[in-house]
Amino acid sequence: MNSGFRSSRQKRRLMAEINVVPYIDVTLVLLIIFMVTAPIVQQAVTVALPQTPQVVDKKTPTTQSNEPTPFVITVTAEGAYKTSEDPFLVLSSKELEGLVAEVVARTQMNDKQPIYIQGDRSAPYGKVIHLFTVLKVNGVDNVSLMTEPEVEVGS
Repeated sequence: MNSGFRSSRQKRRLMAEINVVPYIDVTLVLLIIFMVTAPIVQQAVTVALPQTPQVVDKKTPTTQSNEPTPFVITVTAEGAYKTSEDPFLVLSSKELEGLVAEVVARTQMNDKQPIYIQGDRSAPYGKVIHLFTVLKVNGVDNVSLMTEPEVEVGS
């Protein structure tokens, strides 16, 4: 007589193991998602770190004349631009394109030419950053911002 039910011998034994295949699938999908999104999420700022003073070895003399003089661009308190080449010439924001072209030409002639931007304390911050960004976008890699060290009072 077959009543439609299985006998105790025909019953399957229950598995007491965890099926890990779905967990592996989810892990691989998450790994792929993180691998794709990691380069997009990274937003780094390139900074030129300060260097330590050069130790002069008395056995081997060094000549400082090989290093190019730095080209300094100053942003005044009024938002105008001055250069170290002609500090009495004041450039407006309209003349910024010519200044950027000059800096790009200088760095193309000498890729080790240091370019410094110094902004007055009361200068518009946006002007300083705009100049820095425009120079970086135009391929000037050796550009840095100048600051003064803090003066300790009471020493």
